[in-house]
Amino acid sequence: MKYKRIKDQLLQAIRAGRYTHALPSEPALARQYGVSRMTARRALEELVREGYALRVPGKGTFLAERRFSQGFFRVRPFYAYAAAQGARPATRLVSAGFAEAPEPVAQKLGTREAVCVRRMRYLDGTPVLFETRYLRRDLCAAVLEEDLEAESLHELLVQKLGLPLTRVWQRLEASELVGELARWFGLPSGFPAFRMERVTFTFETPVTWVEYFMRGDRYVFEDTFSPQAEAAGVGERAE
Repeated sequence: MKYKRIKDQLLQAIRAGRYTHALPSEPALARQYGVSRMTARRALEELVREGYALRVPGKGTFLAERRFSQGFFRVRPFYAYAAAQGARPATRLVSAGFAEAPEPVAQKLGTREAVCVRRMRYLDGTPVLFETRYLRRDLCAAVLEEDLEAESLHELLVQKLGLPLTRVWQRLEASELVGELARWFGLPSGFPAFRMERVTFTFETPVTWVEYFMRGDRYVFEDTFSPQAEAAGVGERAE
C-alpha cells in the first residue's frame, strides 16, 4: 500500500535524525510521492497511531517527545478480563490472512512472513479494544483454520499448536484514535486511548506481535506489589 511505503520512509528518516521537530505537511508529501492528500494523511496518521508523532490541528504534525519507561504491569487475556469485570464479551473478526509484516514488526518477530489478524473486541455491546496481531507464519499458520471470533488466540497457541508462551515484552502508552481506527470505534478522531504493544515468546523465539488500542474512557490499570521486592530488583513480571 502506498501509505505504508510513505510511512516507512518517514520512520527511517526520523530514526536517522533528518527530522528534528516538524514532519512534512500533507500537501508536501502528496507532491513528493505523487499521491493524493488522503494517502499522505493516512501515512501521517499511522505515525501518530504508533506514537512517533503528534498532530496539532491547524499547525501540522510534529515529532513526539521522548517518553520515559516506568513500572511493571500485567494485562489479562480479554475473556478473563471480561469475566473479572462481570461484563459480556464479544469479538468481531475484521480480517485474517497471510501478510508481510511491516519492517518495525518484522524486526521484532524475526521474519516478514506472517499471519495478520485484526479484531474488534466488545464489552456489553460497546467497542472497547481494537487488536492488530502478526504471528509467525512458520509457527502459527494453522490459526487461520480456527474460529477467531470464538477462540482465544492464547489458548490456540498453547493448547492446539503446542507453543509454550514463556515470556512477554510489552509497552503501554497514552495515544489517540485517528482515521480508520476512530471510525471502527464510532468515535471522533483524536479521542483519547491507550496503545499497548506486546511481543510474546516461546523461550527465545518471538511468536506473536500485537498492538491494542483501548478506549481511554473505559480502561484503568492498577497493580499490587511489594516495595521491598521492587527495591531488591525482583519486581519484573511475565505473563
